[in-house]
This record gives sequence, structure tokens and C-alpha cells, in this order.
Amino acid sequence: MTTTTGRFDLTSWDEEVIDEADGTKRARARNTKSFQGGITGESATEMLQGFAGEGTATYVAIERVTAAVDGRKGGFLLRHSALMAGGGGDMLVDVVPNSGTDELVGLTGTMTIALVDGEHSYTFDYDLG
Repeated sequence: MTTTTGRFDLTSWDEEVIDEADGTKRARARNTKSFQGGITGESATEMLQGFAGEGTATYVAIERVTAAVDGRKGGFLLRHSALMAGGGGDMLVDVVPNSGTDELVGLTGTMTIALVDGEHSYTFDYDLG
């Protein structure tokens, strides 16, 4: 496994409320990102979100990344799943199997994302088969 790190900026965010009822809300969001560091490039994400009382939230998403990973150019898909509740939570971001293209064919891995003082950073643990 190889580890690479960096940061990303959200370059667009478009959110549409699907419905709201009984203190819950569902929304659809689309966003784009610009990556710097070990991953250099851009991505586009489609996301479904759910919000409930007391700060509870969840989302699932598919992200298409078009970038170089440590200098190897290509594209791949990331699957996101997250749940936040009661001050804690979990997040899974992993490479969709067989989605790597060009120099990223065979890519597998997981990504962790951190948000500190408004800045997004990532750690990407990956293997190229």
C-alpha cells in the first residue's frame, strides 16, 4: 500500500431539497473539487443526503476523479458513505473496483478526509495491483 496526501477545494456546490417532513430532510447535491498534493486534478460528485434531529446527518455519493495520482494519469470512481450523530460518526470513501483508467488501471484504495479550520485535506492509501 502506498500513502499520498494533499488537500482539495470545493469549486462548486449545488443542493436541492427533495423533501422535508417530521423534522427530517432529504437533499440531492452536486459538487466539484480541485485536488492538490499527491492527487492533482478535478472531480465531480453526485450525493444524496439525509438530515435528522440533534445534528444527525448521513450521505452516500459517487465521485468521478480525473487526475494524476503520484504522477500517474487517469480516472477512477470513489464511493462515499457517512453517518454523523451524537458528536461522532463514521465515513467510508473507497475506490470502486475496476474503475481505474489509463495509468490507473487496477487502482484500489481508501481515502480519509479531514476538515480543519475550513480546509479539506485527504490521505489516500492505494495500490496499483
